[in-house]
Amino acid sequence: MTEHLSKIDGPNAERVPSGPATESDPRPKQQATPKRRRVKPSIVIAVLLAVVATGWILSGSLPSLEGQGAAGTEGASAPVAAADVAPQHKEKKVQSVRVYESVAQTRSTTLRIAGRTEASREGRLMAETEGAIRTLNVEEGDTVAAGQRIGTIKEDERNAVVREAEALLKQREIEYSAAAKLASKGFQSEISKATSLAEMEAAKAALDRARIDLAKTRLSIPFDGVIWTKNVEQGDLVKVGDIIATVVDLDPLLIVANVSEREVAAVTEGALARAKLITGETVEGIVSYISPQAETSTRTFRVEVEVPDTANRYKAGITAELLLPLSESEAHLISPALLTLDDAGQVGVKLVEEGDIARFVPVQILEDTPDGVWIQGLPRRATLISVGQEYAADGEKVSPVPDTVFVPETNGRS
Repeated sequence: MTEHLSKIDGPNAERVPSGPATESDPRPKQQATPKRRRVKPSIVIAVLLAVVATGWILSGSLPSLEGQGAAGTEGASAPVAAADVAPQHKEKKVQSVRVYESVAQTRSTTLRIAGRTEASREGRLMAETEGAIRTLNVEEGDTVAAGQRIGTIKEDERNAVVREAEALLKQREIEYSAAAKLASKGFQSEISKATSLAEMEAAKAALDRARIDLAKTRLSIPFDGVIWTKNVEQGDLVKVGDIIATVVDLDPLLIVANVSEREVAAVTEGALARAKLITGETVEGIVSYISPQAETSTRTFRVEVEVPDTANRYKAGITAELLLPLSESEAHLISPALLTLDDAGQVGVKLVEEGDIARFVPVQILEDTPDGVWIQGLPRRATLISVGQEYAADGEKVSPVPDTVFVPETNGRS
């Protein structure tokens, strides 16, 4: 037993098979050594490829230690670099602009608004009785006077009706005279006298109606004017209410315009106004009417200006530019080139405030004249930017330079 164990104790000892085990032998039975499986080369290659691919992907998405070290070093030195660079930045250059001083002037503002000419009156001559047109001796465009007879309707039996009514009235007058004498002597009752009086009065009314019907056959003009339209010709049959002719009164001629609700309060009746007709003529008149109520659809007020026209020189329906005087106010005269827009689309100008700060100020255009544009909304004295306003931002500090060239002639400086 001892000899057998010594043979296997050494590191290079050979295992010597022993004899058959007996029941009294306490040694355990030795198991047979399993065979090693050989790994296939294809699996090894696949694993290596997977490792290489994974490493390549990770190398592109994860920061390298070298990059981290560089970033850390750069972050640590950033304050020092910023401190070194800051003093090297140059200050922002102040924008240079040309300016001039403008002083407001007291000006009577004129409202320019599109209008049209109209006749002061328009009348329609209508038939008041039935019949055929016997005569009609006017043409369109003819000047007529009030009461002028321009034609007649055939009388037909109207003259006979008048004569009959006159004869009947004469009879009734005789009957009433006799009844009155008899009643005064007591030979006839008062009732008979009253009946004769009523019959006489009825005869008078019948005569009046006959004469009025006869007078309606004479066609007369109601007022001075001009024949605008002629709707019938000689021989036409007319009924009551048919239009025979239209007459317009052009003296005075009206210049009519619609004024907005914002500006109507500044227009006054009796003020002298001017109008430029599209024909090139200029007329003057008096503001005679301002509508007390605005039109619902446009929220504007009708304004009328009366222009004397005794010779009927002007026509109705011509386009005109009405110049209405408004209340006096202080305004500045500037060149249209100074006008600019802000981000919201408001019209205004740029001026220089105290401290050489550029400022945008919205303005209201009152009138455009050959000398320039009159505006409102600035202080009485304002330092306006004449050149460079497009490069000077609102609230930005600028370097103003006096401009001695770009100044309106009637600036009003004092």
